[in-house]
Amino acid sequence: MEATGPTNSDLYISCTMPSIEVGTVGGGTVLPPQASCLEMLGLKGSCNAEPGGNARKLAQVICGTVLAGELSLMSALAAGHLVKSHLRHNRSYINMAPGHMKDTLPRAMTMPGTCINQAP
Repeated sequence: MEATGPTNSDLYISCTMPSIEVGTVGGGTVLPPQASCLEMLGLKGSCNAEPGGNARKLAQVICGTVLAGELSLMSALAAGHLVKSHLRHNRSYINMAPGHMKDTLPRAMTMPGTCINQAP
């Protein structure tokens, strides 16, 4: 991510995945769920016009998905929502509690992934 444009008020974001290995032929692509997803994307099987074209397009879809996730994560971090959410759902409470307090917490509060406060 970098600022760009005449006044540096635009954001340029890119994602590079130099060694992603994907395929649209063989392997797990013959399994019904995987074949169905490739079919929905229009990428099932080989590309006769351009060998490897469907695999290349699948890699672009994956990279675009990763890029969208990164952008979403950065916006949550910038707005402070990520930290607030983790604190609200106590995902970091145990790690922040002093060592002597961990032994006095109710068992439910020490179980990983336990949500103590319910969201409204």
